[in-house]
Amino acid sequence: MSLMLFSTFGFAQDTLQTPLEFVQEMPTYPGGQDAMFEVIFDHLVYPEYEKSMNIEGTVLIQFIIEKDGTPTNFKVFRGVTDGSGLDSAALMACKQLGKFNPGKQDDIPQRVYSGMPIKFSLADDEEPTEERLSKADLKEIKKDAKYICDMMSQIEEARRANDQLKIDSLTAEFDAVAAVLQKKYPKNSVREDYLEDLVKPCLEEARKAAMGQ
Repeated sequence: MSLMLFSTFGFAQDTLQTPLEFVQEMPTYPGGQDAMFEVIFDHLVYPEYEKSMNIEGTVLIQFIIEKDGTPTNFKVFRGVTDGSGLDSAALMACKQLGKFNPGKQDDIPQRVYSGMPIKFSLADDEEPTEERLSKADLKEIKKDAKYICDMMSQIEEARRANDQLKIDSLTAEFDAVAAVLQKKYPKNSVREDYLEDLVKPCLEEARKAAMGQ
């Protein structure tokens, strides 16, 4: 699955000039488009029904950026045929956006139409290295890495103290957790690579300790 985001754009409107389609200084997102895409990606979920039915497409979300930069009046400008779940998912993700830097005309803040096209596509042949990790993923992986490093440290301390009972107890606990971790971190996945990078220093320390360095 890949969720591809593109830059914001204006929509043609048949209404009067408030809100405006274009202004001298168009609204921008604090931190730039990458920061904006990250917020949306972290909250974007491919609905299970559309996924199971191989429904793909691009949802166009329209909204207004108010004079104080607040995005309001979110709506699906164009949805995906037979993919109402995609429409809802895109709408909910866009609603997580915080304030923009407001658009201005002659240095005066204006209400401005803007929007976001969000493309949902199922790419079973996508390379694992293209997988993106959300903030929640990173937090979970760091927590698991800390657990692994702590256990390795405790086992090494028990080894130095010749406490075989503690070694056996810690090893049994770690083996049980390791079985769960193997399912969470598929081989050759980005999650596995990230976990290995975090645990690598601990492995090196354990290796040196075992060699008496």
